[in-house]
Amino acid sequence: MFSIVSHVDTLLNFDSTSNYIFSKNNEGNHVDLVKLRNGEVKIAVFAVFVESKYKPKFALQRTIQLIDRFQILIDNHPELKHIKNYSDIKEIMKSKQIGVILSIEGADGIFDISALRTFFRLGVRMISLTWNQRNHLADGVGEIQANGGLTLLGKKMIKEMNNLKIIIDVSHIAPAGFWDIVKHSESPFIASHSNAKGIFKHKRNLDDKQIKAIAKNGGVIGINFAPFFISNKKKVEINDLIKHIDYIKDLVGIDNICLGTDYDGIDMTPKGLENISKLKNLENKLFENGYQKKEIEKIFYKNSLSFYKKIWS
Repeated sequence: MFSIVSHVDTLLNFDSTSNYIFSKNNEGNHVDLVKLRNGEVKIAVFAVFVESKYKPKFALQRTIQLIDRFQILIDNHPELKHIKNYSDIKEIMKSKQIGVILSIEGADGIFDISALRTFFRLGVRMISLTWNQRNHLADGVGEIQANGGLTLLGKKMIKEMNNLKIIIDVSHIAPAGFWDIVKHSESPFIASHSNAKGIFKHKRNLDDKQIKAIAKNGGVIGINFAPFFISNKKKVEINDLIKHIDYIKDLVGIDNICLGTDYDGIDMTPKGLENISKLKNLENKLFENGYQKKEIEKIFYKNSLSFYKKIWS
């Protein structure tokens, strides 16, 4: 069973170690070409994440550097195809290539609508307005107590993202901004790497009302593999992760769950999910927990395909 993964931070691997080579099996990293193949990953969303040390002054420069790094990966690896629309996805599903979608995690470098349009022309197809901090568009989850929503520019950004069919990602945004997006977006949106607060109360997880809003809107929730979003246990296992899937399924059904992972953006993983090549272990555990094949297919790829089709068709 192949899979679609809605968030990885693999573009940062080239900075974290001097000997990272994307085409080889790199020990200590979660994602590379070998692991993508072994994990039967068909599509992965590669995030441009601007580290805090670059914000706000050098956010634009760092964003461009990382987009260039993404493009170099595409240019140097014919096994990859840059997905920009649903026609590209249909081609990928018939080929042996792996599709990669370019996203921006935290839009600190998108200073106005002209910049948004320019990034669209560069192939960006998914954007979260914030990371954890406040920026010129909205508050991140680190600013929850301020109760700040979207700024005027943030609201304009949502409208133009709808027009351009850029996917809105609500992971990391503060609740007030989340509800502003619900109000102002005319398109479904994704929480690309977020879990259920009903299982583990963490500010990065989604409460029941948010989960229901995403489902009602036709969006999807990408399950995050970070242990500190899953449980407070010292050793988190796959079954602990599945509790979040169970919870969302019981709350809104199976059609709004996908794989987020957050690989290469997290330091630790549940036992058995040490990197993206291990996704088969999650599949097997879901079977053991009573999930039917058609349900697992939805989680692993069909729900994501349906979501992309809603946005891009």
